Amino acid sequence: MRVVITGANRGIGAELVRRYQERGDEVIGTSRKAAPRLDVSDPASVRAFAETQKDLPIDLLICNAGVYVDKGHDLISGYEPRLWGETFATNVTGVFLTIQALLTNLQAAKGKIAIMSSQMASSERAPGGSYIYRASKAAALNLGRNLAADMKADGVAVGIYHPGWVQTDMGGTGAAISVDEAGQGLVERFDALSLATTGCFETWDGNAHPF
Repeated sequence: MRVVITGANRGIGAELVRRYQERGDEVIGTSRKAAPRLDVSDPASVRAFAETQKDLPIDLLICNAGVYVDKGHDLISGYEPRLWGETFATNVTGVFLTIQALLTNLQAAKGKIAIMSSQMASSERAPGGSYIYRASKAAALNLGRNLAADMKADGVAVGIYHPGWVQTDMGGTGAAISVDEAGQGLVERFDALSLATTGCFETWDGNAHPF
């Protein structure tokens, strides 16, 4: 199986690379700074990466690259306009551009797409704060749901996932689960994804997440 993972240089992305390599899959783990280079917020970078994958089937694309730049901001003075643009460029537009650029590769393999969203995307669970990140992850969830509808006829399944509150640079040391736990659960979720479950929004441990 050929697996492409964005944002693979650390945290959950690096753990997923390790797990797929250990089980013998061919893994292409990308990042903004190391080869193979892919900055999902840069359309030229996305196009250049797609050229390296020309005519190669992709069985699983994991859209993991993401940023959380408004953590701890307050409503009065935080959430500068430029941060909205930066966040959506990576967390939403970057997801779409990557999928669009690799569409023929995924169609050739009748592959799967896993979009990393968050429980913070949920409109049912809305405790406030982190407006930019929440909005971007909600948009990624909506994007995934609509892609699932459009791509089902091509045999490509799309799943959207909450990876858990994970002990990473983004999640912090006080987070609920380890990278190892998140990685194991997510690989199981991606293996289980099929056309029958396309459009799902699930937690790392296999529960349906409220929209």
